[in-house]
Amino acid sequence: MGKWWIGVALVFLLILSIRLYAAFQTPYFSSDTSYLHLRAIENIREGKLLWHDELGYSGRTIVMSPLFDAILAMFSLLMPLPLALKIIPNIFATLLVIPAYLIAYKLTQKYWIALFTALFTSAVPEFFSKTFNQITPLTLAIPIFFFLAYAWLQVPQRKWIIIFLITLLIFSFLHPLSIIFVLSLSVYIALTTLEKQKPTTAEYELGLFSIFFTLWAQFILYKKPILFHGAAVIWQNIPQEILSTFYTNITIWGAIWSIGLAPLTGGTYALYKTAFKKPTREIQLLFSICIVSIIMFWFKLINSTIGFTLLGITLTLLFAQRTELITKFFQETKISKFAGILTAVILFSALTTVAYPALADTKAEIKQTITEEEYETLASLNNEIPVNATIIAPPHYGNYITQIAKRKNVIDEHFLLIPQINERYEDVARLYKTAFETEAVELFDKYSATYIIVPPEMDDIKFSDSKCFKRIRSTNIQVYEKDLACEVKVVS
Repeated sequence: MGKWWIGVALVFLLILSIRLYAAFQTPYFSSDTSYLHLRAIENIREGKLLWHDELGYSGRTIVMSPLFDAILAMFSLLMPLPLALKIIPNIFATLLVIPAYLIAYKLTQKYWIALFTALFTSAVPEFFSKTFNQITPLTLAIPIFFFLAYAWLQVPQRKWIIIFLITLLIFSFLHPLSIIFVLSLSVYIALTTLEKQKPTTAEYELGLFSIFFTLWAQFILYKKPILFHGAAVIWQNIPQEILSTFYTNITIWGAIWSIGLAPLTGGTYALYKTAFKKPTREIQLLFSICIVSIIMFWFKLINSTIGFTLLGITLTLLFAQRTELITKFFQETKISKFAGILTAVILFSALTTVAYPALADTKAEIKQTITEEEYETLASLNNEIPVNATIIAPPHYGNYITQIAKRKNVIDEHFLLIPQINERYEDVARLYKTAFETEAVELFDKYSATYIIVPPEMDDIKFSDSKCFKRIRSTNIQVYEKDLACEVKVVS
């Protein structure tokens, strides 16, 4: 293992090259949330935090950790901002190769299996496709999550305790994913106790400290939403209509597609053969992560991207154990001299069950990315409509309006600290369905809006030919302006 870093570096460069090639297929980002982070980064570069947002929801307080945006703002001082926002998040995401290799090697003690696992984990479809062209803290949070897992496995070595604590400090203020990690530690300690393996004193003390410190850090960051929403904060104030259909589009086949067939089947088999028969610290920790991820996924406490990413990567790491079991089986049979070739064939066949969905989802993400025509239309609104104008658009389009058009929106997908969010969400949805001009005017006036945008994937509004609404843009994106003279009056 002396020169293990050479193989890891080659895998790192391969994955990074593929990511950057895909990311530079478009100059834009594949989610409107990326543009919220872009606004936050631009504010940090100007020496201020995006705390009070005058544009989102026509004025609201934003509560989110500024750490990731501050890191990107720092890197943007070394290179042009558009370049930094494409390259740096992909470098962060590719860092997953390192903890994946280290954990897989600790599981199997096989250099080539660990190297292949590092390649495998970086290609998990949900993680790759949802991070290659987005500004999201997940690109850094996921590698840190699994690096912390490896650091935990090195306890009670003194230097690794220090590394663990420093990394946990950063992680706790970076992303709420840190809660899932410390919950996994709790389950790990419970499992090892039940298996009569008895966690070490260092594990007890470090685990207890990690739990309380992380919860305290989250309370410091999100104190205002916790006090505002109460226990409902764990569902992030997501409108009930969205929450009720949160996973309706997720099928068994969809889960297999997002995780990968080989990791799902191979990782599950490895758990069966080891976690319930010959449990080790490494297996118990990965098993704990799976348990917590599934429970939180089931109760809608995490979204599908986080759920499938954690399960996909964890099961892929467990697949390394499955690979070792296959190799041992071949070596104990009469075809032992072909063991290496047979294992290689199985591994590369398994890789296709991950690589193909990742490629297909990546192409879909690029196709769904905001187009040049949309971008130019929104940018033109910045110069052509009043500065105090408010624009109505679907929630998934809200941050395009605030960042590109530089105008107020009525709703976007950052729901925290927004009162009557269900009513607001239903009003916007009703506006795109109604055929009555009076109802449309009433809803416009309710939110002091003067413009409405119909994105390419949506049907045109039914009141488009009315006297009170004039089409001012008609390309693949429709923009309508409301006549200020139109208003609904109650006559007694």
